[in-house]
Amino acid sequence: MTDSGLERRERGARTAAAGVALGCLALAVLSLLLPSQPSYDPWAWLQWGREIAFLELDTRNGPSWKPLPVLFTLLFAPLSALDDGIPPALWLVSARTGALIALALALRVTWRLAGPDRRVAASAGAVAVAALLLSPNWLRYMAHGNEAPMAVAFMLAALDRHLDGARRHAVALAFLACLLRPEVFPFLAGYAAFVWRAEPAVRRLIAGLALLLPLLWLVPEWIGSGDALGAARQARSEPSWSLSLEDRPWLAVLDRWQGMAGVPIEVGALLGTGFALRRRERVSLVLATLATSWLALVVLMTEAGFSGNSRYMLPPLVIASLLAGCGAARVVAAAAKGTARFGAIRVARRGGSGRPSIIAGAGVATALLAVATAPFLDRRLEGFRDQAGSVAPLADLHRQLAMAVERVGGPNAVTPYGAPTVNRKFDTHLAWELKLPIRHVEVGRGEGVVFKADGQLSGTPPRMRRPGQGMRGLVRVGAWSVGRPESARQLTSPAPGTTWRARTEYRRPPGNRD
Repeated sequence: MTDSGLERRERGARTAAAGVALGCLALAVLSLLLPSQPSYDPWAWLQWGREIAFLELDTRNGPSWKPLPVLFTLLFAPLSALDDGIPPALWLVSARTGALIALALALRVTWRLAGPDRRVAASAGAVAVAALLLSPNWLRYMAHGNEAPMAVAFMLAALDRHLDGARRHAVALAFLACLLRPEVFPFLAGYAAFVWRAEPAVRRLIAGLALLLPLLWLVPEWIGSGDALGAARQARSEPSWSLSLEDRPWLAVLDRWQGMAGVPIEVGALLGTGFALRRRERVSLVLATLATSWLALVVLMTEAGFSGNSRYMLPPLVIASLLAGCGAARVVAAAAKGTARFGAIRVARRGGSGRPSIIAGAGVATALLAVATAPFLDRRLEGFRDQAGSVAPLADLHRQLAMAVERVGGPNAVTPYGAPTVNRKFDTHLAWELKLPIRHVEVGRGEGVVFKADGQLSGTPPRMRRPGQGMRGLVRVGAWSVGRPESARQLTSPAPGTTWRARTEYRRPPGNRD
């Protein structure tokens, strides 16, 4: 192909990529018409972004520090002066755009891995996207603004650029993924070492990112908590659901992995790896090694006290889905080729066309795969429906909490009574609504204003130092009841940990949360 032909092809590819990105962005914006509220971690990132804007960062409580989400929310923070609902909406658009781009990249990368046959490549990509979309928690992560799908998008984009030979871009994209998920670091370091040796022109970029990475991970945490390794400490806090508390954490991790992947994806990934080994496809073999190493890393982390959260295992699940797509499509293609040979023998003996045998072989192989995976697919579809069914009720709980804060009188009616208390999974959201450090909400034990919700999705009830004490009801909004102890008294000075923003006059921003 001539230079001008290559340039036209590259321009066309860039135009198509831009079109896909804009389409994902448009869908993410439209998704705000559905019930849309961040979950625990994103509310913390929004709060920290606002605190950095006011030079008041406090990361002593809440989830572990993640640099890239907070950089995003720092950009959105000034818009809360117009409406407190703008930064959460913008973060949800960003996170959902990343999740949709991840699905598009899964299709593209699997297509490239599956080989030149367009029918095989298209089938492989469709299987990979379906496996990823129907995986446990993907829809929930996307709906509530979790960072994991965005990290997957950056990792797949890095792989795609590596396949294009653009290693500089691949290093930069893997660096961004590492700002979302710290367990990316050892694999980023290995790839950076490879590129350092292979392409000296990229060494300056690698050196700069190597300096920037610890600055973004450690310095804000050191400023916000006094402990540069506070994110690691928080990640090893071992909550009650942590797999590290099991008798055999390594076995618990493998059991969770089995629940996330399932036998069809595992078998498909093994078949994809087998085809890659036979054809000596280096990239697919490296990906299989990467997925295995990543899972082993999660096992070691859990043994060391990390929680073994499902998010840790999402990247190897994505790789397994890509390989499974390749494996399933190539099994069908191999069956079609086998029947074609049989048909060719019959053609030689009787005359006629062998094409019906190709179609029949592919159809039979596809039908057998469908029958074999039907129970698995039914469970995944049921899980997908469960995820979809939980999004709106949980979003309603968050929306009602914001309304409850408004109807009780805002921060000025809550903070004078000391540390407020709320259901555990809503600590970070209440901190955002009251303009308080997360720590000030998490230390609450029912001696100030109490926000309580009942129901399965409300999580752990508020922690009360004296559960039987009398409460004065203030307001009730939906599932939320707000009250304060009969013994509560207004403080003569601002409550410890209260920021100056919360002590200023409360002004309801424009807009109606109803």
